[in-house]
Amino acid sequence: MVFRKNAVAWLVGSAVCVTHSSWAADQAMELAPITVTGEKINRTLEETQSSVVVVTEQQLREKADSSLVDVFARTPGVFSQAGNENWGIRGVPVSGFDDQGPATLNGAVSVFVDGAVQPNRSLTLSPMPLWDTEQVEVLLGPQSTTQGRNSLAGAVVIQTRNPTFDPSFSAMVNTGSYGERGAAVAGGGAIIDDKVAGRIAVDYQQGDGYIDNTFRNDDANPTRTSNVRGKLLIVPNEDLDVLLTYAHGESRKGDITAMRENDRVRFYKMSSNTRAFDKLDQDTVSAKLDYRLDDNWSITSLTANTRSDYDARLDFDQSATRNQVVLRTQQGDLFSQELRLNYNADTLKGFAGVYYGRSTNEFNDRLLNNNSLLASVKGDTTIDSQALFGELNWTFAPQWTLITGLRYDHENNDTDIPVDDISSPAKVSKSFSAVLPKLGLDYELAEGQFVGVMVQKGYRGGGVNVRAGSGHQAYDPEYTTNYELSYRGSFMEQTLRTRANLYYTDWKDQQVSVLDPQNEVLNVFNAGRSDIKGLEVFVEKDLGEQLTLNAGAAVTVGKYKAFLADDGRDRSGQDFLYSPRYKASVGATYRWDERLTLNTDVVYQSTAPSEYEFDAAGKVSGERRSDSYWLANFNAEYMLTRNVALSGFIKNAFNEHYITNNRSGTILDVGAPRTLGLAVRYDL
Repeated sequence: MVFRKNAVAWLVGSAVCVTHSSWAADQAMELAPITVTGEKINRTLEETQSSVVVVTEQQLREKADSSLVDVFARTPGVFSQAGNENWGIRGVPVSGFDDQGPATLNGAVSVFVDGAVQPNRSLTLSPMPLWDTEQVEVLLGPQSTTQGRNSLAGAVVIQTRNPTFDPSFSAMVNTGSYGERGAAVAGGGAIIDDKVAGRIAVDYQQGDGYIDNTFRNDDANPTRTSNVRGKLLIVPNEDLDVLLTYAHGESRKGDITAMRENDRVRFYKMSSNTRAFDKLDQDTVSAKLDYRLDDNWSITSLTANTRSDYDARLDFDQSATRNQVVLRTQQGDLFSQELRLNYNADTLKGFAGVYYGRSTNEFNDRLLNNNSLLASVKGDTTIDSQALFGELNWTFAPQWTLITGLRYDHENNDTDIPVDDISSPAKVSKSFSAVLPKLGLDYELAEGQFVGVMVQKGYRGGGVNVRAGSGHQAYDPEYTTNYELSYRGSFMEQTLRTRANLYYTDWKDQQVSVLDPQNEVLNVFNAGRSDIKGLEVFVEKDLGEQLTLNAGAAVTVGKYKAFLADDGRDRSGQDFLYSPRYKASVGATYRWDERLTLNTDVVYQSTAPSEYEFDAAGKVSGERRSDSYWLANFNAEYMLTRNVALSGFIKNAFNEHYITNNRSGTILDVGAPRTLGLAVRYDL
């Protein structure tokens, strides 16, 4: 089956993809399978048991996705609020439920860019721009056996474009509502024919934000991001590939909260006498070596180091009546070295590897009142982690494949907080180990029809609560066991493609945070036991060469089976905070005359609890909930010439106003209003 060149699969991971090219009415392209790489054994999407959402370069362009915020906003199984300050997979927040402090090195979801794990602060403060990105994979569910620490709930794998020996160049300028404007360029080609190739990508964006500070009479959330990435591909011979990458990123944003006055929500308004900001700079260097020993065996080495500097000024009292400010600085360093021996044959595929990682973070929080220092907290954390891991996929009989995986993970956490003027200093050292097995079976019912079952362990190491005033207690690891049934099927000459995952996750020794009502400090305990039940379904249909329809939905039911805090407050039987039970999206892509592409999608997300209220006996007596909402988005691109395209988008077209975090008090979070944008792009 062939499609014309602009025929493109749907955003949430179709089994096929067609690469964008310049317009020519008589040219056709064959469908190429999408390859999932995040589990370290390359598989087509239909052969991948894990629930995964794959967004290709062309789909990012058609949907006007400029950052991970846009991808998450309409992906079933992923919730997001207030930009990406809080987001999660299958009801689990990216930082987990423990909230052990802003300087923590632990998380529940890992994000990798070109194989380099991203710092925890960049996951919630940076929009993660996607200029010159080749593919985004959102893996829903535990990835601990493959990815190790901080992958309890899932992982996001981003692959940017690598150098090629063919010349390429792209440039774009864009503008939009709320002062949005920016420019980007990318290009590369051969430096030495067939031996050395390079690629450079640069992106700059800024905007005023949609939140107004009524006290200061200015923009509360001006934003600015800039990114530079350079890659060098060295091919000294036909058996060795060396890919060197350097990336520098800067992100700055203000205050994205809204306020409540006299029980009325003031959408897109807040009041503060502090010009708050969060600023993150980071530099990443990495080296990936692929060496082919023969037709079946190969060695992969991936070395990465990321240095990050975080600065912030926060309004501690969150009002315009007092002048209490927190000044926060953090310097982090992430180093990792992974070495894998890979085997790839017709009936047996697998790898065995070793891993070493070292994460450090130096932090200093200072609380000022009218510019006088009231208190400070200063310390550092170092985590050393080592792992042995591997996986084998054995097709032991026609249509039958056995999947086995195992990881031994060990880490040491050394936290030293010599200064804490709010409670007391502390110095804590803890060690944790885990054995993480994975076992699955995949059966090909017929050509293009796969059903599978998988059981695997999830794990996140313990640590130390570094939050100011917490006393800095240590806490233990948490574990999950995930049972999952999957189906992949294509029909009608692959024009109808379906995917579904049904799962049950049992979570024990759950790390949870509890607010101490006496000193207003969050403490962390292994006080929870929970389960998550869910279903994720994706369907897409090509109607001829011009129209593709799509639909996706997720049902996520996460509940605390047991959660009794030391102060007597009992959350047992309650839903996870922030986790919507339902999320769905439907959309269409229409292509006309090889020049015009139209896209639309509608997203629904149900309400979720934001905060529980307790009676005198510690039982839940009420709850505050976020709003459910429907969002409609429209995108269009018109090829002015063979190389120049004009595109535009409208997000939240009907200007839906909705609350995403309905916490008590005068501060809350709301979703973005209607936004519009235009871009002109040139491709060589």
